[in-house]
Amino acid sequence: MAIAKMKKVSLVAPVSYADGIIRVLQDAGVVEIEQTEVDPEACSWNQLCQVCGDVNKEQEELSRALTELKFCIDFFNKFETIKKNMIEQFAGGKVYLESSTFADLGSKLDEAHAIYEKCRTLDEGLSMRSNEEAHLLDAYNQLLPWEWLDVPVSELSGSSRISIVLYKFPSRFYEDITAEIRESCPSAYLVSDSRQGSRYIPVMLVCLNEDRDKVYQILSARGILPEELPEVEGTPKDAIKAIEERLSSIDGEVAELEEQAKELLGERVKIYSVYDRVSLALDRRTLAAECPATRTAFLIEGWTREEDVPALKEAVQSQYDMVHVETRDPYENENPPVVLDNPAPFEPFEAVTEVYGMPRPGTLDPSVPAMPFFFIYFGMALGDAGYGIILTIVCLLLLRKVRMAGTAKKLFIMMAISGAACVLVGALTGSWFGDFFGIAPIWFNPLENPLLMLGVSFALGLVQIYVGLGMKLYYNLKLGNVKEAIFDQGLWYPFLTGFLLLLGASALGNPTMGVVGKWLAIVGAGGLILTQGRAHKNIIKRLGAGILSLYDITGYASDLLSYSRLLALGLASSVIAMVVNDMAKRFLSIKFVGWIPMLLILAIGHVFNLAINVVGSYVHASRLQYVEFYSKFFEGGGRRFRPFRRKTKYIEIVEEGEA
Repeated sequence: MAIAKMKKVSLVAPVSYADGIIRVLQDAGVVEIEQTEVDPEACSWNQLCQVCGDVNKEQEELSRALTELKFCIDFFNKFETIKKNMIEQFAGGKVYLESSTFADLGSKLDEAHAIYEKCRTLDEGLSMRSNEEAHLLDAYNQLLPWEWLDVPVSELSGSSRISIVLYKFPSRFYEDITAEIRESCPSAYLVSDSRQGSRYIPVMLVCLNEDRDKVYQILSARGILPEELPEVEGTPKDAIKAIEERLSSIDGEVAELEEQAKELLGERVKIYSVYDRVSLALDRRTLAAECPATRTAFLIEGWTREEDVPALKEAVQSQYDMVHVETRDPYENENPPVVLDNPAPFEPFEAVTEVYGMPRPGTLDPSVPAMPFFFIYFGMALGDAGYGIILTIVCLLLLRKVRMAGTAKKLFIMMAISGAACVLVGALTGSWFGDFFGIAPIWFNPLENPLLMLGVSFALGLVQIYVGLGMKLYYNLKLGNVKEAIFDQGLWYPFLTGFLLLLGASALGNPTMGVVGKWLAIVGAGGLILTQGRAHKNIIKRLGAGILSLYDITGYASDLLSYSRLLALGLASSVIAMVVNDMAKRFLSIKFVGWIPMLLILAIGHVFNLAINVVGSYVHASRLQYVEFYSKFFEGGGRRFRPFRRKTKYIEIVEEGEA
């Protein structure tokens, strides 16, 4: 249950070494860079970008290159999106490349720029044709209702005496509208296409110029406005035919451009490599720009694990001679990052703590004491040996097939180990895919004796609560707070134990247990009453606070009752498995083919049961740690260690031969 000891590292070197040293730090990946605050006037410090003017220029060039490469990647995704399954999304789903291959492909920036130019040209061609197609379709839709009109569109503007206006009359009121127009303007002439089934009837209205306003007023009163046609050559029918031909031509051009674009997809890995290599270079330039520097030297400060200090010095000083590396312990007012450092068997269970939050520096890491409890609780919650075997096999296969790191890797290793707990509990309780094989339990069957399972759950919960109190007691002793350890944690042991013995004595009818429990409870309660109000000087307030502290026993009782969820979860998975088995076996009564639906139901049912109960087991086993255990001693507020390292987005760099 250890938190790695951190060291503050300061590195001073000539300005000319800046790029090389920052590259070494990035490759080593063991230093979290901390921006150094200096007073420029007091120390004559500047930023490195002010001393080396080319740093900002290089940043701009790299940012521009990164924008071009991102454009290429987005362009490729339009034609072939790489689909990732849930596991690949969780683990990253990157392309694996050996370091030499990555270095070779990543260095081809000029070729990547040429690919960008091709992508840009193709994208502009596709965009231009897409815009043209949208414009033509809009014109097509405007012209289509007037296809019957055998008059060139250019001649629909009328003359010095005659006005020609296009309208669409609602078919329901067509007769009323035409009658009103003819009555008001006898000289008006209407030509229409009265195709049945149309909601609106297109009408060409020809009238004298002096009657145009009168017609407009009549129609606008009914909400009917003139129609405008696009400027095209020939009649609407001729224009529609020309548009159809051009749309067909555009489809061919687009298909040809898309084919050219798909041919570029073979360059995707190269673009990925160049992108990540440029991104790494930009990270280095960004760090360099922020480093304080004089005209001759620059400074980098950060945090690293104590055990990594020798390797860090060796990596830097083996390549650069005029480099000074200095380390020291953190000051009291500093907040170093946190790295959990536990033995290999416990390391996967650090995932439980990392998901919850990092402990504050100098406090206790709960990963080791939480490990056996999480292991047992997960096994009890899932509670089936067959499911445990499948879970372990699936997790091990995923760890072998999918490259993972960090919390994701720890989580899957932890789940593989927890599968063994399910096998253990399943063997003890006789659950192998429910009752499918009919194997007798080594210990007992929870369905036949649920009270024993409940008692086991409460017993384990009580042990964990006591361990949680012990962790806090140990931490107070470690800090030299002996009074707090004895009064705030130590006195709860006799009080809680005595209270439980009193309850057990009344249930079991054991008077000796009751006497022992009574005196333990009296000693513990008396000690708590006398000590829990010690912060108050007034004797009455002190005793009052002490008496009120006994109410905290309700919190411990609530914590203990929470462990009953282990019984409920274990029974749920077992009962569902038995129901699936019963449903499947009923199909065996069907001769010859009954085994087919039986196997189908068994596969679907048990996979579903395993999936939902694995999630439930993980959530509730974690919840018992966070709420009932961590609350006794855990002090959060720590920040995760995030070293300056090679952070790639698309390429996973592996050792030679591993790709």
